[in-house]
Amino acid sequence: MFPDEMVKLLVIYLWIILHPVHVTLLGIDYSAEKGVFNASLRVYYDDFILDYELLTGKKPAFDFSDNNADERKLVSDYLKDKVVLTADDRILNFTITGIKLEDNELTVKMEYKNNPSSILFRIKNSILADIYSDQSNLIIFRYGDFEEGVKLTSEKREHVFSITKDS
Repeated sequence: MFPDEMVKLLVIYLWIILHPVHVTLLGIDYSAEKGVFNASLRVYYDDFILDYELLTGKKPAFDFSDNNADERKLVSDYLKDKVVLTADDRILNFTITGIKLEDNELTVKMEYKNNPSSILFRIKNSILADIYSDQSNLIIFRYGDFEEGVKLTSEKREHVFSITKDS
């Protein structure tokens, strides 16, 4: 291999390795025992801060180490705008049950109360969609035997899951 080709390959390899990934992961599981959805959201913390600042106009210095109620409220208010779960056109309220920041990855655990007779669930996830045109917001939705994964983007910010009664 010639030195020029090696340099080109090295540049391409480094570009691929160093190119930032714009992705979030939202897992939503229905617990029939409790009648709630347990949700877990993962997002890179530096991206979260950028999106939070864009939405609120404020750049906070969060400290999640002491389970601060004020910081939970700020994150909750942000998520009420960015992540919405509806059941048969009724917005489900959530409670944050945990927040963890580790290695630039923010994990937020939530619990949504549900109406057990619902069969249509719409999930909106617009986290980072106003910042990155290549944003991917991945969702894994589980309800009984039903499981489906979807990719939301800056153009497609919501998806409807239709559950059959026997799921």
